[in-house]
Amino acid sequence: MVLTSWLACANFCRSVNPRSLFYIRDDDPAAKRHILRAAMKLFSERGLDGTSIRDIARESGYTNPALYKHFESKEELAVHLFETCHQRLWTRCNAAIEAASGFEEKLEGYIGQSLQLVDEHPEAMALLSDSARVLWPKAGPLVRRHTMIGLARDLMSLAPRSRRGGRAVSADVAAASLQGTLAELARMLQLGVIPGPAMRLKTDLVAFFRRVSG
Repeated sequence: MVLTSWLACANFCRSVNPRSLFYIRDDDPAAKRHILRAAMKLFSERGLDGTSIRDIARESGYTNPALYKHFESKEELAVHLFETCHQRLWTRCNAAIEAASGFEEKLEGYIGQSLQLVDEHPEAMALLSDSARVLWPKAGPLVRRHTMIGLARDLMSLAPRSRRGGRAVSADVAAASLQGTLAELARMLQLGVIPGPAMRLKTDLVAFFRRVSG
Protein backbone atom coordinates (compact mmCIF):
# COMPACT_ATOMS: atom_id res chain seq x y z
CA MET A 1 0.00 0.00 0.00
CA VAL A 2 1.36 3.40 -0.96
CA LEU A 3 1.44 5.87 1.93
CA THR A 4 0.87 9.54 1.25
CA SER A 5 2.12 12.46 3.29
CA TRP A 6 -1.44 12.81 4.64
CA LEU A 7 -1.37 9.32 6.15
CA ALA A 8 2.25 9.55 7.31
CA CYS A 9 1.61 12.86 9.04
CA ALA A 10 -1.43 11.51 10.84
CA ASN A 11 0.56 8.52 12.09
CA PHE A 12 3.42 10.73 13.28
CA CYS A 13 1.19 13.15 15.14
CA ARG A 14 -0.56 10.40 17.09
CA SER A 15 2.69 8.59 17.87
CA VAL A 16 3.39 11.33 20.40
CA ASN A 17 0.44 10.21 22.52
CA PRO A 18 -0.32 6.48 22.09
CA ARG A 19 -3.35 6.75 24.39
CA SER A 20 -5.09 8.77 21.67
CA LEU A 21 -4.83 5.96 19.15
CA PHE A 22 -8.12 4.54 17.94
CA TYR A 23 -7.08 0.93 18.43
CA ILE A 24 -5.52 1.27 21.90
CA ARG A 25 -7.73 0.20 24.78
CA ASP A 26 -7.54 1.87 28.18
CA ASP A 27 -6.43 -1.33 29.91
CA ASP A 28 -3.73 -2.26 27.38
CA PRO A 29 -0.31 -2.53 29.10
CA ALA A 30 2.64 -0.57 27.74
CA ALA A 31 4.19 -3.48 25.86
CA LYS A 32 0.92 -4.31 24.14
CA ARG A 33 0.49 -0.67 23.12
CA HIS A 34 3.88 -0.65 21.40
CA ILE A 35 3.11 -3.93 19.66
CA LEU A 36 -0.25 -2.67 18.39
CA ARG A 37 1.29 0.57 17.12
CA ALA A 38 4.04 -1.34 15.31
CA ALA A 39 1.57 -3.80 13.78
CA MET A 40 -0.77 -1.06 12.57
CA LYS A 41 2.12 0.86 11.02
CA LEU A 42 3.42 -2.19 9.16
CA PHE A 43 -0.01 -3.45 8.11
CA SER A 44 -0.72 0.02 6.69
CA GLU A 45 2.58 0.14 4.81
CA ARG A 46 2.94 -3.45 3.65
CA GLY A 47 -0.44 -5.13 4.09
CA LEU A 48 -1.14 -8.26 6.10
CA ASP A 49 0.65 -10.63 3.76
CA GLY A 50 3.73 -8.43 3.57
CA THR A 51 4.18 -8.27 7.35
CA SER A 52 5.65 -11.03 9.51
CA ILE A 53 5.58 -11.45 13.27
CA ARG A 54 9.33 -10.90 13.20
CA ASP A 55 8.82 -7.56 11.43
CA ILE A 56 6.36 -6.49 14.12
CA ALA A 57 8.76 -7.54 16.88
CA ARG A 58 11.60 -5.57 15.30
CA GLU A 59 9.45 -2.48 14.77
CA SER A 60 8.04 -2.59 18.32
CA GLY A 61 11.41 -3.17 19.99
CA TYR A 62 10.23 -6.40 21.61
CA THR A 63 11.28 -9.99 20.98
CA ASN A 64 9.10 -12.61 19.34
CA PRO A 65 8.44 -14.36 22.69
CA ALA A 66 7.31 -11.03 24.18
CA LEU A 67 4.76 -10.67 21.37
CA TYR A 68 3.47 -14.18 21.94
CA LYS A 69 2.61 -13.25 25.54
CA HIS A 70 -0.13 -11.02 24.12
CA PHE A 71 -1.02 -12.67 20.81
CA GLU A 72 -0.61 -16.28 19.72
CA SER A 73 -0.09 -15.34 16.08
CA LYS A 74 0.01 -12.51 13.56
CA GLU A 75 -3.53 -13.46 12.57
CA GLU A 76 -4.80 -13.08 16.15
CA LEU A 77 -3.10 -9.68 16.36
CA ALA A 78 -4.64 -8.56 13.08
CA VAL A 79 -8.12 -9.73 14.13
CA HIS A 80 -7.75 -7.89 17.45
CA LEU A 81 -6.93 -4.65 15.63
CA PHE A 82 -9.76 -5.18 13.17
CA GLU A 83 -12.34 -5.89 15.88
CA THR A 84 -11.27 -2.94 18.03
CA CYS A 85 -11.31 -0.48 15.12
CA HIS A 86 -14.61 -1.78 13.77
CA GLN A 87 -16.41 -1.67 17.10
CA ARG A 88 -15.21 1.86 17.81
CA LEU A 89 -16.22 3.01 14.32
CA TRP A 90 -19.69 1.47 14.74
CA THR A 91 -20.11 2.89 18.24
CA ARG A 92 -19.24 6.43 17.24
CA CYS A 93 -21.38 6.40 14.11
CA ASN A 94 -24.29 4.87 15.99
CA ALA A 95 -23.94 7.52 18.70
CA ALA A 96 -24.02 10.26 16.05
CA ILE A 97 -27.30 8.83 14.70
CA GLU A 98 -28.84 8.40 18.14
CA ALA A 99 -27.93 11.96 19.19
CA ALA A 100 -29.72 13.50 16.20
CA SER A 101 -33.42 13.97 15.55
CA GLY A 102 -34.93 13.56 12.10
CA PHE A 103 -33.51 11.86 9.05
CA GLU A 104 -31.52 14.78 7.65
CA GLU A 105 -29.82 15.52 10.96
CA LYS A 106 -29.03 11.83 11.47
CA LEU A 107 -27.62 11.59 7.93
CA GLU A 108 -25.44 14.64 8.54
CA GLY A 109 -24.22 13.20 11.85
CA TYR A 110 -23.41 9.81 10.35
CA ILE A 111 -21.51 11.20 7.38
CA GLY A 112 -19.75 13.80 9.51
CA GLN A 113 -18.60 11.21 12.03
CA SER A 114 -17.36 8.88 9.28
CA LEU A 115 -15.35 11.65 7.63
CA GLN A 116 -13.96 12.84 10.94
CA LEU A 117 -12.66 9.36 11.67
CA VAL A 118 -11.02 9.19 8.24
CA ASP A 119 -9.18 12.41 9.08
CA GLU A 120 -8.28 11.44 12.64
CA HIS A 121 -7.49 7.74 12.18
CA PRO A 122 -6.70 7.06 8.51
CA GLU A 123 -4.61 3.96 9.21
CA ALA A 124 -7.44 2.36 11.20
CA MET A 125 -10.00 3.14 8.50
CA ALA A 126 -7.63 1.77 5.86
CA LEU A 127 -7.22 -1.48 7.81
CA LEU A 128 -10.99 -1.92 8.03
CA SER A 129 -11.46 -1.30 4.33
CA ASP A 130 -8.47 -3.19 2.93
CA SER A 131 -8.61 -6.22 5.23
CA ALA A 132 -12.36 -6.80 5.58
CA ARG A 133 -12.49 -9.69 3.12
CA VAL A 134 -9.84 -11.62 5.09
CA LEU A 135 -10.58 -10.58 8.68
CA TRP A 136 -14.36 -10.18 8.76
CA PRO A 137 -15.08 -13.96 8.70
CA LYS A 138 -12.75 -14.36 11.70
CA ALA A 139 -14.29 -11.59 13.79
CA GLY A 140 -16.29 -12.32 16.93
CA PRO A 141 -20.09 -12.32 17.27
CA LEU A 142 -20.34 -8.77 18.66
CA VAL A 143 -18.58 -7.30 15.64
CA ARG A 144 -20.62 -9.43 13.26
CA ARG A 145 -23.86 -8.17 14.84
CA HIS A 146 -22.80 -4.53 14.62
CA THR A 147 -22.29 -4.15 10.89
CA MET A 148 -21.74 -0.78 9.26
CA ILE A 149 -23.96 -1.73 6.33
CA GLY A 150 -26.72 -2.61 8.80
CA LEU A 151 -26.31 0.74 10.53
CA ALA A 152 -26.44 2.54 7.18
CA ARG A 153 -29.52 0.52 6.15
CA ASP A 154 -31.34 1.46 9.34
CA LEU A 155 -30.46 5.10 8.72
CA MET A 156 -31.54 5.15 5.08
CA SER A 157 -34.81 3.41 5.94
CA LEU A 158 -35.74 6.56 7.87
CA ALA A 159 -35.69 8.68 4.71
CA PRO A 160 -39.03 10.43 4.15
CA ARG A 161 -41.18 9.21 1.30
CA SER A 162 -41.21 11.22 -1.89
CA ARG A 163 -44.27 13.01 -3.24
CA ARG A 164 -44.92 9.99 -5.46
CA GLY A 165 -45.52 7.92 -2.36
CA GLY A 166 -42.36 5.83 -2.46
CA ARG A 167 -38.62 6.15 -2.01
CA ALA A 168 -36.41 6.89 -5.02
CA VAL A 169 -34.35 3.77 -4.21
CA SER A 170 -34.61 0.97 -1.68
CA ALA A 171 -32.93 1.34 1.71
CA ASP A 172 -30.56 -1.53 0.80
CA VAL A 173 -29.36 0.16 -2.38
CA ALA A 174 -29.08 3.54 -0.66
CA ALA A 175 -27.08 2.01 2.22
CA ALA A 176 -24.70 0.22 -0.15
CA SER A 177 -24.24 3.44 -2.09
CA LEU A 178 -23.53 5.39 1.10
CA GLN A 179 -21.02 2.91 2.48
CA GLY A 180 -19.32 2.35 -0.86
CA THR A 181 -18.95 6.06 -1.51
CA LEU A 182 -17.46 6.76 1.93
CA ALA A 183 -15.01 3.86 1.59
CA GLU A 184 -13.89 4.85 -1.90
CA LEU A 185 -13.43 8.50 -0.95
CA ALA A 186 -11.33 7.41 2.04
CA ARG A 187 -9.15 5.34 -0.29
CA MET A 188 -8.79 8.24 -2.76
CA LEU A 189 -7.72 10.53 0.08
CA GLN A 190 -5.25 7.96 1.37
CA LEU A 191 -3.63 7.57 -2.03
CA GLY A 192 -3.56 11.31 -2.70
CA VAL A 193 -5.95 11.13 -5.66
CA ILE A 194 -7.99 13.94 -4.09
CA PRO A 195 -6.83 16.45 -1.45
CA GLY A 196 -7.91 16.29 2.18
CA PRO A 197 -9.18 16.78 4.71
CA ALA A 198 -12.12 14.43 4.37
CA MET A 199 -14.42 16.78 6.29
CA ARG A 200 -14.36 19.28 3.43
CA LEU A 201 -16.54 16.80 1.50
CA LYS A 202 -19.28 16.67 4.13
CA THR A 203 -21.63 19.30 2.68
CA ASP A 204 -21.59 17.79 -0.81
CA LEU A 205 -22.06 14.24 0.50
CA VAL A 206 -24.98 15.14 2.73
CA ALA A 207 -26.69 17.02 -0.12
CA PHE A 208 -26.10 14.13 -2.52
CA PHE A 209 -27.48 11.40 -0.26
CA ARG A 210 -30.39 13.57 0.75
CA ARG A 211 -31.37 13.63 -2.93
CA VAL A 212 -30.64 9.92 -3.43
CA SER A 213 -32.82 8.89 -0.53
CA GLY A 214 -35.71 11.25 -1.24
